[in-house]
Amino acid sequence: MKRGFTLPEVMIANLVLLILVGGFAGITEQIFEQMRQRKQKAEIASRLDWWTASKQDKSFSTGIYRENISWPGTNAELNWQVLPKKQNLITIQFQVKSREATPKVLAEWRTAFYAP
Repeated sequence: MKRGFTLPEVMIANLVLLILVGGFAGITEQIFEQMRQRKQKAEIASRLDWWTASKQDKSFSTGIYRENISWPGTNAELNWQVLPKKQNLITIQFQVKSREATPKVLAEWRTAFYAP
């Protein structure tokens, strides 16, 4: 009697292997994307803290302001708006947008502080 596997058995085993490898490749891709996003969010949080602190050290007039900024992986623009003072409270709204043909909002946040 001959020993070994028949052609259909080998083909089925290869098919199962391909399905498993494809599944693992998809999962691995998702993991790397989540790692990239987590790193980008940490970078964003650090920059947002710095921008907020740098703006709080200045005296403001009510209005809308724009700055070109370096943003990981894209050319971006920081838009910020100083809202009118209410009871010595200055409110600043920040928005970071990409500078693509159709701009995408990368981050938004608001801060408020008391001014003399």
